[in-house]
Amino acid sequence: MEEQNKIILQTVRDQLALGEIRQAVRTVADLHAADTAEVLSHLDAEDEAEILVNMEPHAAAHALLEMEESHQVEVAGHLRTGELRKLIERMPPDEAADLLGDIPESQRRRLLKLFGRQEAEELEGLLAYGDETAGGLMTTDYMSVSPEATADEVIAQLRRVSNDVETIYYLYVVSGDGKLKGVLSLRDLIVSQPGRKVGEMISKDAIAVRPDQDQEEVADLISKYDLLALPVTDARDRMLGIVTVDDAMDVIGDEAEEDIMRFAGATGYEEEAPRGLLSDLGRRLPWFVVAVVIEVLIAGGILKIYSPIFTRFLVLIFFIPLLVTMGGNVAVQSSTVIGRWLTSGTPPQRATIRAMSGEVIWGVLVGLFTGGVVAAIAFAFHEEPMVGIVVGLSLALTVIAASLVGCALPLTLKGFNRDPGTISGPLLGTTMDVLSLAIYLGIGRLLLM
Repeated sequence: MEEQNKIILQTVRDQLALGEIRQAVRTVADLHAADTAEVLSHLDAEDEAEILVNMEPHAAAHALLEMEESHQVEVAGHLRTGELRKLIERMPPDEAADLLGDIPESQRRRLLKLFGRQEAEELEGLLAYGDETAGGLMTTDYMSVSPEATADEVIAQLRRVSNDVETIYYLYVVSGDGKLKGVLSLRDLIVSQPGRKVGEMISKDAIAVRPDQDQEEVADLISKYDLLALPVTDARDRMLGIVTVDDAMDVIGDEAEEDIMRFAGATGYEEEAPRGLLSDLGRRLPWFVVAVVIEVLIAGGILKIYSPIFTRFLVLIFFIPLLVTMGGNVAVQSSTVIGRWLTSGTPPQRATIRAMSGEVIWGVLVGLFTGGVVAAIAFAFHEEPMVGIVVGLSLALTVIAASLVGCALPLTLKGFNRDPGTISGPLLGTTMDVLSLAIYLGIGRLLLM
């Protein structure tokens, strides 16, 4: 929390302690919605709800929107049904549907009964779509115009409804039967002749998505074509809603975080954490059980087989942590780079080969350089030149092998149509522990014994 918001938070707490609720409301009312949400989120739930109820409903709704989803649900639980309805009806339909989908079903049913028939049906329609689909992201607040309307008529219409739609930068030209005919930008509308018909100005090759299309594909399209919004249509090309760029950016951020969690072997932690410690333990523990078994049986077996070498060259023990750490770090780094490359879309084969070649070449260069440095250090600690050669050569080969393994695993999963992000960090690190030990002790036995 920024220092300014810390001061405001303490001020609000002091005002609440003195029973000055109206003064506390005035303190947060003039803040940006994100700052209001941050300050309120650090209050007791009852105080937070009381301030929201006493705020101007539009400002309170915006503050609620800026809160984390889990906290929105917590706040909703401390509001009366009528109070919550006042906030929800001032939210964009997609955001309102998201909140309604998160709260308990009994509370949701009571809320929907308070809305008019048309509003309730609209919200229920949005709730029917999957959370991670275009339908789950879309809003039904958009500007639609007839192809027969003239530019000046559309501008007049825009002035009337601009406060009721989420974005005015794109106008969607829809026929009488609801089919999307094209998209008109606000710029093209403004510079056109007043009497010119919209149907003559539209871009007829509009990009659209289906409501069941995956949200990541939708976000990729918005990013690829630099769009501010993307229309959603049904199988008959009838307009259903739009997905705006701010929602797409949220998806990209969430997907990136999800990929990172999967690479770390903590899949689903951020969504499932509220279920408790045992649930989280059941998801993450298997990776570490597998890692322990591999380390004990395979890595331990390698050390036992090559243990005679340590009786003659004890100095080799001191370099084991270096090799296994470097191997694990490089492997995870390479797998993250290649895995993220593959999950960012469907890259061309040549581009994938170039990306993998770059990682391997990088591994070779790092391996040779660090191997030379470590060889010199090893020689300084031990007068036997071959010890330095063993350590340096082993590190060089370990780093090269790590970059190859880190690249190969995501590509293998992609080849089997599996998500490259499912590689677990603990498992990948354990694999490299075994491989680096095998390389190190194998070279040591070959050159020293």
